[in-house]
Amino acid sequence: MNNKDLVLKRYVLKCLKLDNYKQNYMLTKKLPVYLNYALIGLLLSDGGLEKPTLNGNVRLSVNMSLVNLPYLFHLYNLFEPYINNDINFIDIKLNKDNKSFKNYSTVRFKTICMPQLLYYYNIFYKYNNINNSVKKVVPLELKSNFNGVSLAHLIMGDGNFSFDKSIIRIYTNSFTKDDVLFLSNVIYTNLNINNRVIYDRKDQYIIVIEKNNVKITQDLILSYMHPSMYYKLGIKDDLISDFKFNYEEVINLI
Repeated sequence: MNNKDLVLKRYVLKCLKLDNYKQNYMLTKKLPVYLNYALIGLLLSDGGLEKPTLNGNVRLSVNMSLVNLPYLFHLYNLFEPYINNDINFIDIKLNKDNKSFKNYSTVRFKTICMPQLLYYYNIFYKYNNINNSVKKVVPLELKSNFNGVSLAHLIMGDGNFSFDKSIIRIYTNSFTKDDVLFLSNVIYTNLNINNRVIYDRKDQYIIVIEKNNVKITQDLILSYMHPSMYYKLGIKDDLISDFKFNYEEVINLI
């Protein structure tokens, strides 16, 4: 029996000790369709995949500022069938200039390590031989694996609405220019949303959805947006009650 077989055997034995509904999720080879698209958007923004061992399985890790707790809790509920632990609250003290400290809090959850995430790890992370590290990229597979759910989670993670200019900005700074151009093209090709890539700073690029495409974007993805993130689509607090978020409908899609 090789290492991969042993890893899979340990995974199955662990799953058999879980509640029945979690067994059904974890022993299914692929993620449910809705979670697949949500994960794609999450990995393009605040989500990360971790592979603790070379031949082991992969886990999802999501870490956000405390101010984003409602959205993180929403994500926790979406991926709950694959989670065995509670949300962690982490207080961090950052030494700014060897004289003063900045205190801030983050919230985090992690799934278990599981084979269903290996596919995503292999397409989103590329090994760099030069500095012996792994870098996240925008995968070519996005062309056939990106929809409105993906865009919703991308915007909830890295989006921002400029009320002065009435535009949506997506801060894709961590990716290369070529990656951002490719993602921009996928958004246009798959969703028919006109957008453009602009230079931000220090060889970093972001995606802008202009004013005349904001309404199109809202209509397409609003039903997938958590209410705490409506402001990223330009919807102000006093208008939130006009939009109904059907949480039960989203959960039933999983």
